[in-house]
Amino acid sequence: MAVSRRAASNAVHRNRIRRQIRESFRHARAGLPDADYVVVALSAAAQADNRQLRLQLDEAWRRLSDKEPD
Repeated sequence: MAVSRRAASNAVHRNRIRRQIRESFRHARAGLPDADYVVVALSAAAQADNRQLRLQLDEAWRRLSDKEPD
């Protein structure tokens, strides 16, 4: 997992985004298909609060879990 400086110039914000990604994935991983996942944080993530980040991540995990396996 990597959050670039372009997404958040301040290390505190990058670490906060990483923590939210990790925690969200920890809760969702049981329902996800076995695969490697890459999460790309956009610059808007730095301005979003933790609740907004988690809602977006939860929605992404839900969409992935609903997909039919190839």
